[in-house]
Amino acid sequence: MEVGSFFGTRQHGLPEFKIANLFEDMPILKQVQSLAIKITDEDPKLEMPKNKELKVLIEEKFKNRVEI
Repeated sequence: MEVGSFFGTRQHGLPEFKIANLFEDMPILKQVQSLAIKITDEDPKLEMPKNKELKVLIEEKFKNRVEI
């Protein structure tokens, strides 16, 4: 068992980012969060043509972890 699984971020439920640093990238992450909220408020199931590609990317990335 790796140490991070028991004592680290995995134990506490923080996602493991490969390209983002939570401390340095917080302003851009907040912008992305705001945009994601706007998109899902407008199109909760991502059925609009402009969101079709986004839905495909999410389904591929998260497979059985997210239901849209």
